[in-house]
Amino acid sequence: MSLTARVLLALTLGLAAGIGISFADGGLVRSIPGVVEPVGTLWVNAIRMTVVPLVVSLLIVTIAGEQKSSATMKLGGRTMLLFALMVAAASTFTALLAPPLLALFSIDPDTAEALRATSGSGLAGDVDLPPFRDWLVDLIPSNPLAAAADGAMLPLIIFTSLFGLALTRISAEGRDAIVRFFEAVKDAMFVLIEWILAVAPIGVFALILPLAARMGASAAGALGYSVLVACGLIVLAMVGLYPLAVWGGRVGVGDFARALAPVQAVGFSTRSSLASLPAMFAATEELELRPQVAGLVLPVAVSVFKWA
Repeated sequence: MSLTARVLLALTLGLAAGIGISFADGGLVRSIPGVVEPVGTLWVNAIRMTVVPLVVSLLIVTIAGEQKSSATMKLGGRTMLLFALMVAAASTFTALLAPPLLALFSIDPDTAEALRATSGSGLAGDVDLPPFRDWLVDLIPSNPLAAAADGAMLPLIIFTSLFGLALTRISAEGRDAIVRFFEAVKDAMFVLIEWILAVAPIGVFALILPLAARMGASAAGALGYSVLVACGLIVLAMVGLYPLAVWGGRVGVGDFARALAPVQAVGFSTRSSLASLPAMFAATEELELRPQVAGLVLPVAVSVFKWA
């Protein structure tokens, strides 16, 4: 059985078990989610702990290992232009379709409050966005180590990219020594990622079961409709992007779909773009994409399109 099938099976079993537990009156059965939940958290933390060293090592190897820095800058410029167009298209697509679809379903205020309590989050309007000036200033981190510790990926990527470009201006001996070091870090991260993904079904099951158990039947309809709308919009966007990926990447649609399936399964179960980054790199190897391209494009992608 493939990893994707095992992850989807674990997702289904966890959802079914959690819903079954939500109907239990109490006792030992109701204590199961509390016992299982730390396992899921540990698995997500294990994935996320590989992200910073993986991103840093890949960017340095990609940029400093390139003989011509102009080629890297050209690739980076085209990547940012493409991502800006994709963000604009996705925002327009969502703004046009999501509000009328969500308006079709009326949610009882008590049910909405239960959903907020279950997710531990407030309304989107309660979030204070930083002023544009502060966001712009924070792009250059005063302390790169603090940016790495805080998970501020975009400032960390900017620092790492500048560091990689600076390496192209030093002696070949010094540059090669640093590149070899980060090449070894990258290889070690990929081995660690293989170990973590091998236990993905256990982690996914442990993530979904407590969520389904806490959700309860009262919020199931509202949450189910919201998930249905979100998944429907995502699927439509994916279907629209598949021809672009197949045409631009010159790969077969079947090969592309099979390579992306584990990435989509991990992303759906963890609800985190950062957590799906290791699976993305595994997909690029299966599709035989150039490491120089993947090492630059994917870290930028998870920062621009970051969900969690």
